Amino acid sequence: MEDTTRILLEIFLAFTGARLLGRLFQSVKQPAVIGELLAGAILGPALLDLVHHTEFLEALSELGVMLLLFTAGLDTHLEQLAKSRVTAAKVAVLGAVLPFIGGIAGGLAFRYATGESLFVATALMATSVGITVRVLRDLGYHRRRSVTIILGAAVLDDVLGLIALGVVTAVALGEANTLELALLAVEAVVFVGGIGLAGPALVSRFGERLAGLSSTAIFEIGIILMLALSLLANYIGLAAIVGAFLAGLVIAELKQHTEVEARFMPLAWFFVPFFFVFMGTYIDLTSFAKPAVLLAIVAFTAIAVVTKYIGSIWGARREGRRIAREVGVGMVPRGEVGIVVAGIALAAGVVSEDVYAAVLGMVLATTVISPYLIKAVFGRRRTDGEAGGEAS
Repeated sequence: MEDTTRILLEIFLAFTGARLLGRLFQSVKQPAVIGELLAGAILGPALLDLVHHTEFLEALSELGVMLLLFTAGLDTHLEQLAKSRVTAAKVAVLGAVLPFIGGIAGGLAFRYATGESLFVATALMATSVGITVRVLRDLGYHRRRSVTIILGAAVLDDVLGLIALGVVTAVALGEANTLELALLAVEAVVFVGGIGLAGPALVSRFGERLAGLSSTAIFEIGIILMLALSLLANYIGLAAIVGAFLAGLVIAELKQHTEVEARFMPLAWFFVPFFFVFMGTYIDLTSFAKPAVLLAIVAFTAIAVVTKYIGSIWGARREGRRIAREVGVGMVPRGEVGIVVAGIALAAGVVSEDVYAAVLGMVLATTVISPYLIKAVFGRRRTDGEAGGEAS
């Protein structure tokens, strides 16, 4: 009974805090996610110690970001992704390689051990597209072509990050197994490629039969498919949000997808704030009190933003300056992916607590500044000679 009361209290505090501070920031024309992150920092272990890193809250936050990416998939059609596949691939590769190189260089500059530098570099590779999608939805920019490129690149980015994490972990622990790493890479590629291509194709083939189903039935199928593909993605080693996005992509091929999206929005409205509150609970300024750690946070944040932005712009340069800039800022947030990488390294004993704090600080810094960068770049008016516009 006591555990149930505590869980309900934390749910109440997290949701209420997120809504109140989110509304407060919106009232002064600032991104709501900043208020939700701040709610987590205030209620979390560092200050009031009312909301904790419990498995239950983590599950709520994971469900929230899954719903967010599922609805993003509903807004995206395979035809749009197909048109952007080359650009998305370039953005993913360049947006991963440059931060990885920058992370190694930064780690060596701070005289970190080789294993520590590799994990820092891997944490810098990742992109937390959930933050970008949320901000763009709030601003009403989620149907732009640049967002389609960001979503496609983020999925590929996650595959590259998974492979890099496997390689780095094996090398750092001296347990490299080429066959296992190759199988991991194949599983990831087959999962993303198979679901992303075969799923919508099957829906189109059986479209007439599915067209006779009610929107309620499709809604239920959508939830089951989202949970199933998220579970499968997680089992393979990918982020669950990749499976959720692919599920949305499949349902988007149905004519009822607009009605289904309307049914999913109340679920997302309730669950999504838990993701940002949970992220906010990791903010602990006392961990960053050491000058060396603080300097590392500033350096790694600068490397993270600049390398990801340059890599993404370079990859999207043929789309025009405006879209390239939008893609660049949209790929900047590191979010929960970077935290997971740092946590794995700390648990394995590969990095020190100071290095862990530096990586965590970088993740939080990119998470906090990204909404402002996104708002500034996406809100700019198009000038002559710039390409851009809504996704077709």
